[in-house]
Amino acid sequence: MSNSRPPSTVDEGLILSPPALQNPATTDHVFQRILQWYLPQDVLDKITPDLHDFGSDAISHETNVHIGNAESQEPYVKAHNVWGARYEADRLVTSNGWKELGKWGIKYGVVGLGYEEEFGPYRRTVQHAFNYLFSASSAAYSCPVSMTSGAARLVRHQLSSVPPDHPFHELYARLIARENNWISAQWMTERPGGSDVRNSETVATYAPLTSKTGRFGNIGEGDYLLSGFKWFCSATDCNIVLLLAKTESGELSLFVAPTVREVVDAQGTSKRVSNGIRIHRLKTKMGTKELPTAEIELRNARAHLIGPKDRGIATIALLLNTTRTHNFITALSCLRRALDIAKAFALARRTIDQSLWTFPMHLNVLAQLEVKHRGWMQLAFFTSSLLSYVDNGFPDDAPQIFSLLAKLPNTATVVLRAFTSTSKAVICKSSTLAFQECQEAMGGVGYMGKSDEPDEPEFNVSRLWRDTASNSVWEGTTNVLASETVRHLTKGQNLELFNTWIVSAIAQVSDLASMETLQSVWTSLKERLAPGQKDQGLAAVLGVARQIMFTLAWLVSCILLSLDAQRDKDAVAFEVARRWVLDGQGIPGEFGFTDLIYQRSVTAQDRKPSDRERTEWDCRIVWGIDLPSNSSAGYRTAKI
Repeated sequence: MSNSRPPSTVDEGLILSPPALQNPATTDHVFQRILQWYLPQDVLDKITPDLHDFGSDAISHETNVHIGNAESQEPYVKAHNVWGARYEADRLVTSNGWKELGKWGIKYGVVGLGYEEEFGPYRRTVQHAFNYLFSASSAAYSCPVSMTSGAARLVRHQLSSVPPDHPFHELYARLIARENNWISAQWMTERPGGSDVRNSETVATYAPLTSKTGRFGNIGEGDYLLSGFKWFCSATDCNIVLLLAKTESGELSLFVAPTVREVVDAQGTSKRVSNGIRIHRLKTKMGTKELPTAEIELRNARAHLIGPKDRGIATIALLLNTTRTHNFITALSCLRRALDIAKAFALARRTIDQSLWTFPMHLNVLAQLEVKHRGWMQLAFFTSSLLSYVDNGFPDDAPQIFSLLAKLPNTATVVLRAFTSTSKAVICKSSTLAFQECQEAMGGVGYMGKSDEPDEPEFNVSRLWRDTASNSVWEGTTNVLASETVRHLTKGQNLELFNTWIVSAIAQVSDLASMETLQSVWTSLKERLAPGQKDQGLAAVLGVARQIMFTLAWLVSCILLSLDAQRDKDAVAFEVARRWVLDGQGIPGEFGFTDLIYQRSVTAQDRKPSDRERTEWDCRIVWGIDLPSNSSAGYRTAKI
């Protein structure tokens, strides 16, 4: 039998054409549910038009051109002019696309919304609604946004302790501005150790100027000179930087310094010179190549002390607890984009003459990714909202899960501190595995990365994966954060305070099987934490700190998913909650305590669906529709 089809050529034959990505603000059902739960209707009504416009921009041709430009034109440093003379400030050259993406995000408030008064206690939730749309399209500009937002929170907490003419007031205004803003960074990592900042080799010397602008000087006229070598400095193109350095006591203090200073030369001409900051070299990284990251030498960089002297680590914690929320929002934003790309591919792809989008196995893979993303979204926005409430006051109409925390501020602080580390670690780490699934779901085309199509970022899952992988390392690795979480929960009365809240939260779950399962898990998890309250037991508990942290994240995500489902009786939301609580989905099994995550209440034994029912639910979870009657079999059927 002859083949009636003509042979394919470079330009003829099957050429896949997946549908264009849609506006995430209007098509992401999970995102919409989150905002409807965490924001009052008047706030949601006010921000919706801007969210829709911002979401439209995020997938526009213009934005993709900027991303492609940032991918193609990596940063570089020019330290000397054509004659060999060193510039008075190193010239760090970044792409136009990188700059334009930053301006676009800042204009829509990806920093400012977290600090402007308009949305009161909801401001952080609103801010992260916009960051969720921004990050996947930011070409890693979400990193300097994160650090600037963290710096703004830290500086804001200092304003009440300094007079109105202190430069910190101008600094705060510039950090949160939507135009002519300043970008901040924090450079802490040194060669002796990343997270172990107490080994810092950077020294701060008290050397105030004899003459200053006003009583306190401007931002470039601080009282200290900093010298040392910083090993890993992201957002090297920043305006302002926060630095840890040791004073004469040998203890760490926190300082803020501009990267350049205005000086007047002998001829009376004003010019900008380096503030004792020299770029040794730019780092070569696996991802975030659009983002300049450098090794920096400090030679008498003039800086202001910020916060109490010799309390640098405690002071910078205000920043870290903020940047970590940006980390996990970025991970979820990029994972949502990767999922959308994988789903667009499935809609266009046919194999063995059947549509891939209803293949039972492929459908189940996509459903598992959607289920995970839903739970992590709940954990992320719970943590972000709690941060907003602790900073700005609890609103009367906050979701019920916050009701006890509104009455017990000390408990609220303990719970917040536990989840800024837990949410960051668990979401960022787990997302890296989910990205691989999205890549694999597209076959070979999913593996194509920077070297192939840097100027076509729309369907580039590999770009999203390699850029987001840094979130598991930056601001604390998984191990560091697990240790931090366990040491926090086992300190003093923290475990009892946390227990008071989580027991009340579990009691709000109306489904008996789910509530009993979650109660049992928490009882066992608390028992495993308890020995760490004594010095002799802490080492053993820290040995399983990862499992404790991942199991805790799973447990709280289960609570949130259950409460989300019962508030409006949404059938798909109930099925997602069931899969987390009763099937143990959501957390990679080896990361948590499997004996806890995969246990079920006795009352839940008859709740497992048949294989056919599972596939039908998979379709509703992934596509929002019932499984078509002509859905794919998933195998080659015999022709009669």
